[in-house]
Order: sequence, then structure tokens, then C-alpha cells
Amino acid sequence: MMIRQDGYLNAVLGHGSRRFDPFASYVFKNSRPMSWAECDTLFTYNGIAAKVIEAPANEAVKEGFELKDGQEVIDQNDDVQSILEDLKAKSVFSEALSWDRLYGGCVILMLADDGFTLEDPLNLKGIKKIEQLLVYDPQDISVVDTYYYTDPRDPRYGEPQWYTITGYNGGSFLVHESRIIKFEGGVVSNRIRKGRNGWGGKVFDRIANDLMRFDSSLSLGLMALSRMSQGILKLEGLTNTLSADGGEEMVQKRLHLIDMGRHLMNTIAIDGTDDYDQKNITLSGVKEIIQEFEQALSTVTDIPVTILFGRSPAGQNATGEADFESYYNMVSRIQQRKLKPKLTRLLEVISSCSDYGLNLPAEYTIEFKPLWNASEKEVAETEKLKAEARASEANAMNTLVQMQALDASEVRNTLKENGGYEIDDSLDGQVGNDEGNTETDLEISGSLGAGVQQVPGQIR
Repeated sequence: MMIRQDGYLNAVLGHGSRRFDPFASYVFKNSRPMSWAECDTLFTYNGIAAKVIEAPANEAVKEGFELKDGQEVIDQNDDVQSILEDLKAKSVFSEALSWDRLYGGCVILMLADDGFTLEDPLNLKGIKKIEQLLVYDPQDISVVDTYYYTDPRDPRYGEPQWYTITGYNGGSFLVHESRIIKFEGGVVSNRIRKGRNGWGGKVFDRIANDLMRFDSSLSLGLMALSRMSQGILKLEGLTNTLSADGGEEMVQKRLHLIDMGRHLMNTIAIDGTDDYDQKNITLSGVKEIIQEFEQALSTVTDIPVTILFGRSPAGQNATGEADFESYYNMVSRIQQRKLKPKLTRLLEVISSCSDYGLNLPAEYTIEFKPLWNASEKEVAETEKLKAEARASEANAMNTLVQMQALDASEVRNTLKENGGYEIDDSLDGQVGNDEGNTETDLEISGSLGAGVQQVPGQIR
């Protein structure tokens, strides 16, 4: 902070003084957290708000994943995908991620056939199959204080042992924590999480003000549009008429008749002593202001304007690639930090089910498929660039051979080490056998295509 020693400046202007300088009085105020009912209303009746919640959740599960051992897809990957499809896992996890963003958490209840009730710990050794996966949001979940793990040596210390879940028809039941997959919501401090009964942050907690400003900008823009052409009517004796009994109704009726006549015949009939004028209001700058609010909302949600508002990127040569890169990075974080640990738990239970007959390896990884698939045009352009690079490489080597800086065998070895080419090793014994013959047939088959000609001792 800069401290001025100019007493005259502070005495007259009050610079830096809370009493006189308005900028010194600005403080950050705690925003009121949105209730679950408000989140429900906003999600149900506001299309932009619903897209903020659903778009990343749907994107995270859209392309699916593969189970790999190293770089290879495991043999039973297709069997696992079939089981998940029967359980409608994509729809379930998309809903769970949506409620996690909307309410600050949720749970997936695994209805497992293991010979025990929902109140008992899940019996992995005796489980046959998973009957169904059900999603419940925090409004339907409660915890009794006495149902927590109390042993400090237990990794689950302080976590609930049982949850009370209220079903769709209003009935409640007790569920052991081993039978649920819990989503904890957004990152908040432990104090705030404790005050929310273990649930985390909601997306709307952080974007409510930006969303409200955007909605307000649309409303004010519509108001400005409705007043783009403003009629002004000067009525003789208006003040006296309004002061008389029933005068207000008379004026309103007269204005209504004039307005109706204008709409029906585009003609206005007024008294000779009256006067009518029309003022046109420009809307210059309204569009730019609304777009600024759109951009602000896009920034705080990490969702590009193209996806959130269905508007193409603006500006010359604008492609929106940077915006999409930021968006897919955000979705990737959801996959890695939210979705992957929950899928790991579900796959652990599925692999223990006797009816499925799975024999998954001791170690495997969940690898999500790419979020972005290149178009045919982009693939063609990439292949063209690769071909041009290989042609340039071939020309460079050809020049080195002509300068006798390299011979054909050295070029072959370089190409073989770099990969990307299929080298016919059967010629290795023939290279350099003919004494005094510096030209040797060199066969290269790869992705050079028409860019390479087979010329003795040269690469073109």
C-alpha cells in the first residue's frame, strides 16, 4: 500500500480515507449460499443454468473409457462395457455428476444381490450381481450423529457408517456406506463442509451473480427494444383533466384509443390543440454489453460461448480452439478427479460378482477416450503436413548423399532408427559389396508415397 505524505491532498481530497474516499470503503461481502430449492428452480426453469450443469457432466461420460494393461486393452474390456451398459452406467454417472455440480454432492446406491440387507456391510465374497444403480441427491439423504466411525485408527474415521435415504414415494430406509458411491461436491473449507452436513460446494454458489447479471442484461435489452420508438402526446388541459374526478380514467381511455388506432390503421386522430411526436432511440452498444456479460458467464463456468449460447466465435480468423481447449481441460479434470475414483469402486464390486465371471488383472488402468475427434478435413491436413515433412527429410538426406557426407547404408540406419519406414534388411549384405561401386539400390517403403523415388544411391 502506498502512503502519501502530502497533507494538503488528504485534507482536501481524502485520498485513502474511508470517510472521504469511496474507493477505500469497498469490501468483499459474503454472498448468501443458494438453497437447494433455489437450485431446483434455477435448474428447472432456466435453460442457460441447466446447460451449465448438464453440459460438462454429459461430456465427461459421452465417449466412454477403456480398461488397459499398459498400452493394450485388456481382453475382458468388452464384457465390462456390456455389464455397464445393462446397468445404464452412462446415464447414471451423468446424472450423478449433474447433481454433484447442482447440489454439492450425491450418492449412487448399488442394489447388490449378496444375501444381506441394505443395512449390512456389502459382502464382496458372496455377491452375485448388481441389480440396479440408483442416484439420490442430498435432499433425500441424512446422517444420524451416532452412526459415524469412531476408531481413530480406521481410515474411515469420522465418516458416516450408515445413511438414511428417503425414496421417491416418501418412505425411508437405512443403508450401509459400503453400498453407496458418494460424490462429495465442489472444494470448500472443512468448516463450510461441516456446516453442510458433509456436502461440498455448488456451482451456482460461484456463478449466481454472473448469471443474474446476464439475465438482467437480456431483460433491459428487451426493454430498450420495446422503447426504441417512443410516442410523445401533448394533451391540452391534461393537468386540469387529471385533477378532476375520473380524469385519470378519461386520459387512459383516450391514450388507449389513440394507440389502438395507430396499430389498426397506422393513423392517429388528435384534437387540434393537441400535439403528437415520436422519438427514436438508438440501440448502439446494447449488443456489445450483452456479449460482455455472456463472456463473463462463459469465463466463470469454463464453458465456451459456442457451447453455452450456441454462438460462433467472433473476430477475424477466430476458431475458438483456445476456448475449447480450456473447456476440455475442465471436463478432463472432472473425469480424473470425480469420475475415475467412482468408476474404480464400481468395477471393484462388479469384478467380485460371481454371475459375471470376470477375471480382471490385478493391475489395470481406466483410460478415457479422447474428448475431441478430428474431422476428416483435419485428418487430411495432418497427413499432408506429415507427408511434406517426410519429403523434406528425404530431400535433406539426398543432398547429404550427393555431398558424400553420408553413404546409403548410413541413411538406411538413420531411417530405421527413427521409425516410420519399413526397411528391407535383406539388402544389408549387398550394400558396399561391389568394390568401387558407390551406387547401391536402396528400397524404402513407408508413408512417403509419391514423394519418394527409388533411385540408386539416392533418396528423392
